[in-house]
Amino acid sequence: MNLQGDDVAIQFTMEVPVPKPKLTLVSMSGLRVGHEELLQRGLKLPGLARRASALSQLPPLGLLTIAALVPETWDIELVLDDGVTRESEVAERILSGTSSSNLPRVVAFSALTPSADRAARISRLVQRPNVTTVIGGLHATAAPEHCRPHFDVVVQGDGESTFANLLADVIQGSTVASYRADGSFSLADSPLPRWDLLGEHSPPRYTIQSMRGCPWACSFCAASRMLGPARVKPDERFEAELQAISRQQSRPWIELADDNTFASDRDHGPMLESLRRHGARWFTESDWRIATQPKLLQQISESGCRQILIGLESSVFRYPGMGAKNADWERMLEAVVAIQEAGIVVNGCLIVGADGETRASIARLGDFLEEAPMGEIQLTLQTPFPGTSLYKSLSQSRRLLPGDFSRYTLFDVVYQPDQMTAEQLQNEFNDLVERVFRPEAQARRDSIQKKIRSFRRTARNQV
Repeated sequence: MNLQGDDVAIQFTMEVPVPKPKLTLVSMSGLRVGHEELLQRGLKLPGLARRASALSQLPPLGLLTIAALVPETWDIELVLDDGVTRESEVAERILSGTSSSNLPRVVAFSALTPSADRAARISRLVQRPNVTTVIGGLHATAAPEHCRPHFDVVVQGDGESTFANLLADVIQGSTVASYRADGSFSLADSPLPRWDLLGEHSPPRYTIQSMRGCPWACSFCAASRMLGPARVKPDERFEAELQAISRQQSRPWIELADDNTFASDRDHGPMLESLRRHGARWFTESDWRIATQPKLLQQISESGCRQILIGLESSVFRYPGMGAKNADWERMLEAVVAIQEAGIVVNGCLIVGADGETRASIARLGDFLEEAPMGEIQLTLQTPFPGTSLYKSLSQSRRLLPGDFSRYTLFDVVYQPDQMTAEQLQNEFNDLVERVFRPEAQARRDSIQKKIRSFRRTARNQV
């Protein structure tokens, strides 16, 4: 623009801002059940549907943590896939975006095994010459060969260690097909998750990770093999994350995103005191041994713990191959009672279908669960996820059934059992689920939970 005067000409140059490159993070969420009959039955079972709803609403902690490490030179957008919306519509949303008009430079997916094939199909829909698609998470770490044909880049291991380097390589045009973390990421360096990316919709429950990995070596679990050595988050980092969540939601509901919260030998006192001080109500997974530590159990209860998922699968019928855990069944049941007498609901997790399982043993399990003391039950089928010793052994013995990973849901039979046909096991499991979660049975467990809540209120009023 020229402004002409008698003696002067002034030149103005208007600079057009260069848009930031955009990173779109895609979380593959939603409960997946492949077997149509079980899906239809499950929709009629309030207890099962209630837990499924809670799980589907958990925010994607891994992606929000990765987002906190992304340089400010990038725009970030979060897309939550519900597993139901048409894949073409999800792809259209990824490409159109809501925060800016430019195409994403990077589209990064986080997917567990049952959603990996859906992520692959969406990836193919959004791939463009200047759009790099990336996948990370447990499945990508365990089965990179399955992911490589469908994504430009596969990230293995802790994404916190590699993602910033990947983005720098994208800008420089020097990306490689695979990025692998060199060693384990220290949780002392864990940043505050980008809760702001959730927008105005505050989730009903928030997630914090207090530790990563598990010291046990269960054959059906990938955590101890894929996540590196068990390690804990320092108390000050845990407190900082809890403070950030408390600013979003007073007296927050917290799910600890741990594999086995109390398996480590750390002093859990400071973490539990943080939860108590913030008035948190919280849920986690651990093992029955916490009942053998009365002081710890009291601290857990007083800190606001409402429910603990306890794995009971290792000793129910003393099957081979269920891992290094060893305990007699009676002691485990005594532990369940002790935990609930402390005012904490036990969610008993049982796995059906290990070698040695018969139709009679499943019937006995149903009989037991009719009278079991647990306030909540979680039933799943043994599932040989990639990266586990169970997957390796079933693959070597040619017992894996044909089909893609979308059926690795924890509710669908994907291998040949040793005592019955796959169809028989699926039918027996479906019948067991309907028996255990029918309204009358759920009402009994709801009554147990009500008594525990009443005890908790009474104990609190006496303090």
